[in-house]
Amino acid sequence: MHFVRSILQDYRNVYGQNPVGSNAEITAALMGKNARRSQFLRSEDRNLSERGELVDHWGSPYFLHQISGKIMEIRSAGPDKTLWTADDLIVK
Repeated sequence: MHFVRSILQDYRNVYGQNPVGSNAEITAALMGKNARRSQFLRSEDRNLSERGELVDHWGSPYFLHQISGKIMEIRSAGPDKTLWTADDLIVK
């Protein structure tokens, strides 16, 4: 999760705000589908699913929630691979 938080911070440093959209849309923006074509993430990164989403240690897609232009909640489903349960991991 800290890796995702770090690349989102890098994006904010360049653009002044978080990328928006679904996990796949945010991932695309981090991979260079953005106004400056800046690449913060590469396709060979092990944190990517075949569907082009950022995934956690257990292979589940992160839930990325834009709280504001500068604050993003990153939620991992945790070891049970089910979102919104007691073992979810959350960072902002």
